[in-house]
Amino acid sequence: MRLLARGSLLWAALAVLLLQGCSERGQPPAEDGIIGRVALIAPQMDGALADSIRLGAEAAAKEFGCELIYIEEVTGQQNAAEKALKEGASVLLLDPDSSGQLEAVVEMAQNNEAAVITLNDVYPVKGVASTVTINNLEAGRLAGSAMAELLRGKGKVALLGSDSRAPGYAERAQGVLEELGRQPGITVDDGYSCGTSPDGCAEAARQLINEVDGIIAVQEQGALSAADESLRRGEGSRIRIVGFGSETPQLELLQDGIIDRLIVQSGFNAGYLGMKQAGMVLRGEKPEVKLTLATKAVTPDSMFWMDNQKLLFPFVK
Repeated sequence: MRLLARGSLLWAALAVLLLQGCSERGQPPAEDGIIGRVALIAPQMDGALADSIRLGAEAAAKEFGCELIYIEEVTGQQNAAEKALKEGASVLLLDPDSSGQLEAVVEMAQNNEAAVITLNDVYPVKGVASTVTINNLEAGRLAGSAMAELLRGKGKVALLGSDSRAPGYAERAQGVLEELGRQPGITVDDGYSCGTSPDGCAEAARQLINEVDGIIAVQEQGALSAADESLRRGEGSRIRIVGFGSETPQLELLQDGIIDRLIVQSGFNAGYLGMKQAGMVLRGEKPEVKLTLATKAVTPDSMFWMDNQKLLFPFVK
């Protein structure tokens, strides 16, 4: 695919920039004037969004005088947080796996006089210093609006939800239903869900593909499985697909017109703003309780526009 060659160059650029990041894994800072150490805990699911978050955090760490350490999450976020605190982190940045995990991390941090800043998902857990997130409800409405436009206001849509307990997915689904509920010519089947397993999502896509005119998947794997099933059945069964995310396989399918729209966010901005809030904590200032990032619908035609290039590939100057 055409994107593959471009992608190889982009990931090469990413690798170079990652090597040029600020002090990591406890190495001495390159410059004087470091105000404190901040740990970015790797998310459970790796990928383009995680890479973008890390790039944004690295850029902000240099700008705001923080030393960044990156903690690979191998055996859970609690163990990762414990390791970060032992390495002297005063602020923990993480995308929580669950409410329970976040509660445990916050308690551990407070016992060590450290702060916790969360990225992406919002959980009702007390003690979080700041949250950088997107408006998932509005993102869902954006997806519903994109599908209504694709179907010209008429047809049957399947909403492929998520079996994850992360609240963001449920909010996306709610936004989709709210938006499509305003379309009298569109009916919605919201009785299907899947997780990160390709097999489970593939089975859901197989059941839906001949029954609907379009599929909206609130999670990356759902969109990939719907696209794969559409490809497998050939041109005659192509349906409209709207998904969330900017992982490389999704972008390839978007470029080839198999996925029609992707609702994307800026991971770079999430990492940058999270680190900026961490810098405020280290300086004894009060961080903003919640920062909300914008989302955007990207099409096959618009994905290589300059503003979208910066959104999808933040390491491109």
